[in-house]
Amino acid sequence: MKKLDLHVHTRRYSDCAFIKPEDLITRAIEEGLDGLAITEHGMRWPEREFNALRSQAEARGLLLINGQEIYTTDELGRMEGEFLVFGFTRSLTGTYKAVDLIDIVHREGGVVIAAHPYKLSRNGKMHYYGVGDRLEYLKVDAVELFHPDQNERARSKVQRVMKKRGIPGTGGSDAHVASAIGACFTIFESDINTEEELIEEIRAGRIRGTHRPAEEKK
Repeated sequence: MKKLDLHVHTRRYSDCAFIKPEDLITRAIEEGLDGLAITEHGMRWPEREFNALRSQAEARGLLLINGQEIYTTDELGRMEGEFLVFGFTRSLTGTYKAVDLIDIVHREGGVVIAAHPYKLSRNGKMHYYGVGDRLEYLKVDAVELFHPDQNERARSKVQRVMKKRGIPGTGGSDAHVASAIGACFTIFESDINTEEELIEEIRAGRIRGTHRPAEEKK
């Protein structure tokens, strides 16, 4: 069994984040995590640079996964939600509709997780800063069940879709500061050690999301 935070940003490639890449490893270990995924906005870390950081993590017993978080819009430019992507080896820097993004990733053997689908919008222009009820109709491989900005009511909506669709729920902190790492995380039943194994376990549904009790929001 391993505990991974599947949703973390750094200031290296996410302008809105404040976490130094070198601080990721220490903080994750302090939180008792076995690994974490870097999911920068709109890009995947270059492999050479990521491999150097991953080697530092592995030397301290921490698994590091290279992912990305992609913002999607409909044909009118309206937000369709954000999605965590694993197993796609290039940065998805274009503009995508949600259904097209999922198809592109699946064709290359990757997986897509709907990020914070019921996170409430703070600007009043939309109900959710996530995919919302459209989650029922998109062929995602998993959905972020535990997220610091999803309360019990939001999680109940996610669980309803999980049951209907037969997909697993993950946990991710969406950390932009080091202290948030590990607020929510995903438990993998198997002893995974690679991105390929992570993808396999997500597809098989042998995972479950959870969180630190102190992060509960009602």
